[in-house]
Amino acid sequence: MLKGMAEHVDPRDLLISTRVRRLEGGEPPHRDPDLARIRRGYFKPRAAQLSDSDDYRLRILATAAARQGPLTFSHTSAAELWGCPLMRSDLGYVHATQPGLARRTTAGVRIHRSAIPDGHVVELPDGLCVTSREWTAVELAATGAFPQVLLPLDFLVREIAREHGSPQDDVRAALVALVPKSMKGRERAQRHLALADGRSGSAGESLSRGQMVLLRVPMPDLQVAFARGEQPGDDIVDFDWPELERFGEFDGEGKYFRREFAGDRTPAQVLWEEKQREDRIRRHRPQGVRWGWRDALSRERLGRILAQAGIRPAA
Repeated sequence: MLKGMAEHVDPRDLLISTRVRRLEGGEPPHRDPDLARIRRGYFKPRAAQLSDSDDYRLRILATAAARQGPLTFSHTSAAELWGCPLMRSDLGYVHATQPGLARRTTAGVRIHRSAIPDGHVVELPDGLCVTSREWTAVELAATGAFPQVLLPLDFLVREIAREHGSPQDDVRAALVALVPKSMKGRERAQRHLALADGRSGSAGESLSRGQMVLLRVPMPDLQVAFARGEQPGDDIVDFDWPELERFGEFDGEGKYFRREFAGDRTPAQVLWEEKQREDRIRRHRPQGVRWGWRDALSRERLGRILAQAGIRPAA
């Protein structure tokens, strides 16, 4: 599943060092039942309610604090530090790149021995060094599993385009050109980068689109606006198949229950307004189809849902 969300907490405030405890004369952390081990020499409060994202970031911070010498975070760790959405299954290791001869993995840290192009190491405001958004995208595209790799790639393409004020087509072309000829997984990187689309409105939409690629169904247009007619403004749909006269919506539970989406409205009010919105959209597209996280995670389930709506693989 997607890494969870929790009320914001600064992971730095939760990092507890054995060395600092010893200097302060306090009880060793490994003897404190209220603490949980992150890695050798570093602990966190056991009762802390952390999202998967914050927990992973805490492991990155502990790795940085424990290491001596330069360390540049890369791959999914760089993606986390850039704020990318990631699947929980991608958070198994902290990734960093260092000069050297051979890749190695130790204490939950995977060290990659590869060259980083000049100008593609960035020092973040908190002092951590990380591969640039561009090089992070290239490395993820070369090593990430499909379809979940589209979650960070869609995000990075959107952020790079926004940062430079460039069209997304130009960003994708520049990223593909950045892939070295000698890079392992070069063709896979180019293929994945070409599929990235910053118009994707959420992680669930990115995952769904990736499943559609594998299902070989007609690819939809994204974030399409339909005029409301007698009312001002537009209704935006996540997916649109104009040639099939179908539209699609990814529905996460947060749409109905989380305050940042629902505001002061009750779930019943949200449902009623959503019904009115769908009635307006059906004036433009007679048939719609909806699915959620459980469906997007299963290619077979999503394929059945789309097929029942008349969205099937081309002959």
